Amino acid sequence: MRVGLALDLGSDPAAGPVARQVRTAEPLLRAAEAAGFDSVWLGESYHPEPEPFHLPSPLLVLAHLAARTTLGLGTGVLLARAHHPDRLAVEAALLDQLSDGRLTLGVGLGGDALRGALGGPDLPGGRVLDGLLVRLRELWRRPAVVPGPHRPGGPPVLVGGRGQAAIRRAVELGDGWYGATNHSDRLVAAQAAAYRAAGGAGDVAVNRLCIVGPDAGPADRYLDRVVGYYRSRGAWDIGRADGDPEPLLVGGVDAVRDGLERLRDAGVTQVQLRVAPLGVPGEVALRTVDAIGEHVLPAFA
Repeated sequence: MRVGLALDLGSDPAAGPVARQVRTAEPLLRAAEAAGFDSVWLGESYHPEPEPFHLPSPLLVLAHLAARTTLGLGTGVLLARAHHPDRLAVEAALLDQLSDGRLTLGVGLGGDALRGALGGPDLPGGRVLDGLLVRLRELWRRPAVVPGPHRPGGPPVLVGGRGQAAIRRAVELGDGWYGATNHSDRLVAAQAAAYRAAGGAGDVAVNRLCIVGPDAGPADRYLDRVVGYYRSRGAWDIGRADGDPEPLLVGGVDAVRDGLERLRDAGVTQVQLRVAPLGVPGEVALRTVDAIGEHVLPAFA
């Protein structure tokens, strides 16, 4: 199982200007490289008012990071409703070129408020996502995008979402499935099993909030703000049953290692760790990355 770093970059004034957020993240990138992480991932969000995470245009920020790290680059996830497929094909191909083939696209649908608002098609959700995935492959596989992607056929595409429709798209139109921060372990395991049962041979990836060994006190106290953000929208612990653990990787190195092993045993092949959402001090995030590298990643080598 591979482990990546998921960066939180937001528009909340408490996070500061985007340029400062990116500069603050650079020590994390260096630490993640040294620790043996394999990639860095950014999500995408569009808000009518400032929010803790994420930002619009993650490809733009990843292009900025491409020259500052050797890590793989990923989107977790792009929102299909915010993109015209032809434009996304061009921009993703160019970023794949700039990064010498390090890009992976995670793609999900996005909320209905984005429908027809930012250049994406004004169509029902399923048709938007299916159409985008098909069109990307069409444009990357023939000389319709110039310059074309670094890799023939384009970068890998992981399809986000829950339910059977997401599994169908991941198998038929993508290269794997992507689970969200707020998807319970039970849901992730069910989706992973369904993906394999349907013939999926690609990656099963998931995003998780993670803190290892902070100073005295519950490790998850730093996550009150980001978890509260999900809970205020009724979007936390999706698919969780009574008695199930929360979808968090927190505590000592043994607890985090055990959590990652459970995900691996459930069929997950990639985990992106969100170590520095708003509310987590920088020194705690760095400590988490270092501890993962020293005490956790060797078990998954």
